[in-house]
Amino acid sequence: METRELLTLPKIEEIPDLGLYMDQVITFMEKRYPAKPLTKTMINNYTKDRILFPPKKKKYSREHLMLLSLIQILKRTLSLPEIKLLLGPLSAAIEKGSVTELYALYESFSAVYPAIIHLGESTQRSAQTLSEDPRTTVLIRALLSAYFADLAEEALTF
Repeated sequence: METRELLTLPKIEEIPDLGLYMDQVITFMEKRYPAKPLTKTMINNYTKDRILFPPKKKKYSREHLMLLSLIQILKRTLSLPEIKLLLGPLSAAIEKGSVTELYALYESFSAVYPAIIHLGESTQRSAQTLSEDPRTTVLIRALLSAYFADLAEEALTF
């Protein structure tokens, strides 16, 4: 499975700027993240947990899809309480009418995203040279994942 398939991030202009119903949101997200699809239950739980602000008249906005895209990346490393710590304030601000912080964060992350993917792929190639044993390769990848997960958790103390 390609790293890019697991960790795609749509550009803001690629995200529909009109209200989508739940089934349309699921379809959009499945096309972006086929290996780790979202379910209606997951989206409802994100809303219930205040990670995602509620839809208006059962329609989801571009901002919902931006948050869901970030959640798709974060949920592979962070727990839901940690994701809430990071995205909950943005969701609350959007509910009050301010999308500025979300767009700033999304654009900032989008700007560094290609370089981070390149760095990850380079690290992966370097790690592969350490051992030819596929089991050791799994352990190396798991160690790298745990290492960076710990760093992400530490960074949540902003």
